[in-house]
Amino acid sequence: MEERISFEHFLFGDGMEITISDMEFCVDRVIMLPKIRPHQLERAVRLSIEYCQNDDFRRKVLEKSNECPFLVYQLFKKGVFEFEEMKPFLNSCDSLLLCYYFWKEIENFEMFIRYKNIPERYDTSFFNNSNDYDQMIEYGFVPSSIEYCLKYDAIEDLHNWSIISNESKWSPFEWSYKPDNLSTLSLSGLFGSIKCFKYLLMKGFEISEQVIHMIVCSGCVDLLHLCQTYRFITIECICKASEFYQISLLDFMIENGVDLNRDSVFVLILFLIIILFMEQQNLVILE
Repeated sequence: MEERISFEHFLFGDGMEITISDMEFCVDRVIMLPKIRPHQLERAVRLSIEYCQNDDFRRKVLEKSNECPFLVYQLFKKGVFEFEEMKPFLNSCDSLLLCYYFWKEIENFEMFIRYKNIPERYDTSFFNNSNDYDQMIEYGFVPSSIEYCLKYDAIEDLHNWSIISNESKWSPFEWSYKPDNLSTLSLSGLFGSIKCFKYLLMKGFEISEQVIHMIVCSGCVDLLHLCQTYRFITIECICKASEFYQISLLDFMIENGVDLNRDSVFVLILFLIIILFMEQQNLVILE
């Protein structure tokens, strides 16, 4: 078995090699990728297929299957994992969502999940219609929903909705980062859906601090320009930019209204120290 795995530039830096002792870190980063870059699930799958040739990486991905059911299921469809390998993890009491990804493979599915734990954050209404399972597994949201339109910037479909609520409904099958109490305009901002965002503004939806935070998470500078206001750009936005590795937005926000008080300067210095430390360890953050 090889003692080193090479990872691609956008994750770890050009030509960098990760030792086996860093495997936990590697797995976490690949799992994190589609959560902070929702449209990069295919890239995370492609990376995982390559890295699963390493037995340690493969084992740790399986161990974290409840944290990344979307990724594990895609790898199962690609033939990386076999169903027999999944059974021990499906038997866990906390594997409810993972089980839904394998609902066609599990015998007596309704009976199998009967005693699974239901986390409070899950909206159980999404589990009530088996006709939608395949679509939610594939896209995160049902294609006929407003949320699907906002994620994939399907402006033509959004036009068909005569009434658009100001509150979005988050799907447990959506694999990206889940904010709390997300508004419709914020959801559009999170996914960087420019066409839908413009349409919602024309419909009278208002820009709030949460909307700006979600735009920062998406890394979409064009949406920040579109908002034409920087009064909501605060130290929290800098924290969001660092959390989601949106380094290119830091200079932009500072130049356009972020209030650099003593606390925010401290956060910036701390963040720069972390970057320098990672560079010394040859760990380059996501670009």
